[in-house]
Amino acid sequence: MQGKTQIIIIMAIMLTVFYAESSAAHKPVFSWQIRGDVNYRQWIYDNDDPIALFDMSTLDEPMQALMMFQLVPRPVVLRHLKLTPGGKPLVEAVQLYWKSGKVITDVLDGLDIQGDGTDRLTVTFTLKDEWDTMKVTRTLTLSYDEKAGSYIYDFKDHTIINYPETFDKNNPVGFEISDPWFTDCPAPSQQFTGVWKGRYSMYAYESRDGRTVSIPHTHYGGSQKGGIVLKNDGLFAAVYEPDGNPAIQLMGDTASKISIGICPWAYDVHLGFAVEPIELYKPIQTHFRIFQCPADRAQTMKQAAEIPALKPNEYGGLSEVPMYERNSSFEKSLQVGVPHKGNIDPWAWFPQDEKGAVWDQSNGRTGSKSLKISKDTPGIATWFSMCEGQGYFTEPWTPCKGYEITCWVKTDNVSGPGASIGLCYHIPNVPPEWPVLRSERLTGTNGWTKLVLKAGPPPKDTSIMSLHFQLAGSGTTWFDDLEVKMLK
Repeated sequence: MQGKTQIIIIMAIMLTVFYAESSAAHKPVFSWQIRGDVNYRQWIYDNDDPIALFDMSTLDEPMQALMMFQLVPRPVVLRHLKLTPGGKPLVEAVQLYWKSGKVITDVLDGLDIQGDGTDRLTVTFTLKDEWDTMKVTRTLTLSYDEKAGSYIYDFKDHTIINYPETFDKNNPVGFEISDPWFTDCPAPSQQFTGVWKGRYSMYAYESRDGRTVSIPHTHYGGSQKGGIVLKNDGLFAAVYEPDGNPAIQLMGDTASKISIGICPWAYDVHLGFAVEPIELYKPIQTHFRIFQCPADRAQTMKQAAEIPALKPNEYGGLSEVPMYERNSSFEKSLQVGVPHKGNIDPWAWFPQDEKGAVWDQSNGRTGSKSLKISKDTPGIATWFSMCEGQGYFTEPWTPCKGYEITCWVKTDNVSGPGASIGLCYHIPNVPPEWPVLRSERLTGTNGWTKLVLKAGPPPKDTSIMSLHFQLAGSGTTWFDDLEVKMLK
């Protein structure tokens, strides 16, 4: 009996010690450390935990496409930011440079570290453009908020325009001061081996007009994704995940000058800063923070958020469109302008070119639906989806793989060149340099006929493939039972 009592006492002491240690306040010790291999890396550490990577490397697709669109092949960024001690990275990248047109401060001109080995690290990045038109001194102060349980990445910028006349055209001047995006966001667009788990269904932000507003995570542009203005010290957060919700906070008067735009492709958060011409002739100050939004606040913001209504003519007035799937009878739909439920973040089909493309709800080869084009004009009408490839959040391409596209097509009294299926490879954000490859064309009247189109390995630098169901000429055509197969 005495032995059992001793065991109970020992277990109680161990549990007391365990809970005392687990509830003890975290004691950060920040340091700037260089890790070497064939490419050395510079990290910010908290004790033995790497929490942010300073990166200036040339990037691979699809991130390269994002940076090339911004005209920055070797961006100066912080990557893989952890927001809590022992947590996983929630912020994929924070750009450290400013950009206005082709003037981009992507040349590192200085790096100063203060507070190494303490609980408050200050890193000053000095950046300029190649013509020395402007210089940005961005000071990162990294600290830990014990109450919130979050690191605070506090960014203050001091920007000097050396040649204001470069920008002074008697109109307000816009600068992009950063373009952060969050980890595992967007979700994958298709299921495949090794697929990652997407995170978040929306952004929620504290609007200047007092509302809490939500922006659905969908690959549609339009009015919902632009002109976003926050109140002073307002939060913009990705919500909701129980293991963390990254937030951007615009501090003080900085919020009054920033308009946020969301990229419908990658959901990156463009921080656009506007100044009047007279302000170009003196130093410009900005201030924003990145940290983890407390879970209860993230939940409250999500529940209170209102989704802005689309304008009447956006997306041709469509509120529901066919979902793109690699194996599809076009039975599933996507709601335009609202979050998609599920583990993937799919793309959609949209009419393009001449009128005549409709989603037929009563005539299909399998099921009751199909994509239909019916018209009496001689031009081209198209069902279009730019949806495939590693640039659209599927598995990575390799040089040895191509695609096989099959679809069943039915025609009625088609004249002209005819009905066909097509595909086109793309370099993101570059006008098409590759032709649309086509299957055979059907004319006249035909029952359901299988069309097959094979394409070789993707050309160099491409990462995207679009699909085109097309009627060139007059008549009626139905498309059903699509299969998109990546060749081995």
